[in-house]
Amino acid sequence: ATDLSQPLGEVWTDGLQAYRQMEYTHQIVVHDETYVSPDGVHINQVECLFSLVKPWLRKFRGLSKHGLEQAAHTFGLIRSLNLAGASLLSVIDCLAMGAFHSST
Repeated sequence: ATDLSQPLGEVWTDGLQAYRQMEYTHQIVVHDETYVSPDGVHINQVECLFSLVKPWLRKFRGLSKHGLEQAAHTFGLIRSLNLAGASLLSVIDCLAMGAFHSST
């Protein structure tokens, strides 16, 4: 399989304190002040993704940090496979291969 990951170049956030420790070029937009910063910074994509993830996460009624990470990875995998039109058999193969790969 080809690794399609890319290093982060610049991170756009809502200015939450936790993001300030990130070692990336960082741009901020605070929606209480403006929707898009004068530089054109916005966080529309992450808000859109969160609107899709939020109802799915409600099913868990709270998660530990580790559980949240696993749930986010699972959601991302299932969403990617659904968007690609993968069959149920493909999903099972993908999950089985991932489990086998991580156990070696």
